[in-house]
Amino acid sequence: MALEKSKSMTLTGVSKVGNDIVVSLTANLSTDSNSSDYVNQSVRNPALYAKNKREVRKDISEFQDYVYDQQDLIDQETTETGDTEDK
Repeated sequence: MALEKSKSMTLTGVSKVGNDIVVSLTANLSTDSNSSDYVNQSVRNPALYAKNKREVRKDISEFQDYVYDQQDLIDQETTETGDTEDK
């Protein structure tokens, strides 16, 4: 028997119009090079999304850039330590 460990990072965000949440954003990033990352978006207010697509899409793009930045940091930490599983 052997213990297998993994570590992941969860990122969340929301795109709002006023106080109303229009889109929820989630990303799960793994420090294990054998695992997959995923990004999910969920339109929570279709009417506001339709009226504000341009602004909401800018928020989605900004969140994706944030995800890329975090992936790069994980890769940098993994490279510096030589550790691909236990970060």
